[in-house]
Amino acid sequence: GWIQHQFDSAGKKSFELAARARQFSSFLLMVGVMGGANEFHPKDAIILQNKDEVFIPLLLHSLPTAKDFKDAIASLSPEQQRFAKSFRGMQLESSVFGICIVQLKPQMEVLLGLPNGALTKEIRLTQDLMSLFVDYQIPSDLLSFDGGGEDATLKEKVEAVKWHVKAVMGVIEDSKQTQLEEKAKEAAMSVSNMVANATAEDVAAMRFKTSASSAAMVHQPQMAMMQMSMESSPEAMPMSMDLTLSRSSSRRLAGGGRGGSGRGSNGGNAPTERSMSSIVPIASDGTTTAPNDFTMIPKQLDSKFEEHDADNSVRATIIETAKTWSRKRQENLLTKIQQKTLMADDVKTEKNKAFDLLDALSRSGSLEIACAELHVVVAVTHCFENDVMGTVIQDNINPIEKVERTTMMVASTVHGMEASDLITDDTEKQRLASTFPT
Repeated sequence: GWIQHQFDSAGKKSFELAARARQFSSFLLMVGVMGGANEFHPKDAIILQNKDEVFIPLLLHSLPTAKDFKDAIASLSPEQQRFAKSFRGMQLESSVFGICIVQLKPQMEVLLGLPNGALTKEIRLTQDLMSLFVDYQIPSDLLSFDGGGEDATLKEKVEAVKWHVKAVMGVIEDSKQTQLEEKAKEAAMSVSNMVANATAEDVAAMRFKTSASSAAMVHQPQMAMMQMSMESSPEAMPMSMDLTLSRSSSRRLAGGGRGGSGRGSNGGNAPTERSMSSIVPIASDGTTTAPNDFTMIPKQLDSKFEEHDADNSVRATIIETAKTWSRKRQENLLTKIQQKTLMADDVKTEKNKAFDLLDALSRSGSLEIACAELHVVVAVTHCFENDVMGTVIQDNINPIEKVERTTMMVASTVHGMEASDLITDDTEKQRLASTFPT
């Protein structure tokens, strides 16, 4: 549970989710909402590795209290009241914020059939595997260990995976080289066709331009003309260039320019975005007990606040992520860390990369994600009608005791225990019992 307090005169506080990866370590961060007892709906995701640090601003939206909501719908028809109650119930269910962290290196070991800890010291191999999964979407079947069974040693399994990675990387490099050669041929053919299709007016314009440049050089200062005559013969002067210009020489000149490849290259289509299901199955712990339905906690808190909150000051709060993020990244070990603002399109691109990697690590959902952590956050806001001094002096209210009461109600609901059972000190039990009789 996350409890924040807000006074009347105080401005809204800004909160952000910060995550950082160490050097040569990596993990996948997903943020979203809980969709049920065993479902997590990710809304955004990002891959963090090699000292990456991301800051995700959080937007907090407070809902009306249960008493205010009942007063607002009291004058509506029964149908409208049922609709309003259903809509509020959906709002409360969607207020359960979830943060899921997937450790990439242990999950890769499970995916590739390697023992636990096999990639701990294989830094280069881990980086190559991530590049193949994220940048090229290579299937894991081409990289995993598939021979020897239990008789193979750890070194043999790792060497087999290294050999597969090296073979796939070689194919990719050969494909890149072939594409570069094809682009060079297309550029050369484009320049040749452009020169071959040149009209008489184009040739005349080229001659006029060459003659004009030659005439400009004739009018250079006397000293420059004397120096040129000492270094070269008069026949080599640029004045005769328009007389000796032929089709073959024009091709050589055009081929040596920098603009030929630009005309010959065709802009490729933008890569299509891959989509995947927004529901990520969460691995069970093997027990037979049904998991807790975290989406029911806001409704239970709403009922408890309606019953015990006489001040009508505690509101359920929805947590959302902002569209603009901030990330610190060090491109390599020789450069400094640079901070970059991730706009909405950048966040979407990072999410697609993360989902592509998650799709590869889970074999499109057939392999269980066992190396993951899920953190669930239920937020409430205790609102005071006055500022701090006004609350203490004018209203004669101790805000610390009020927030303490709210904390006890949230803790007892989240842990499913009585408030008295959460406190071990008898003195504190007596104090709270006298302060909060109900």
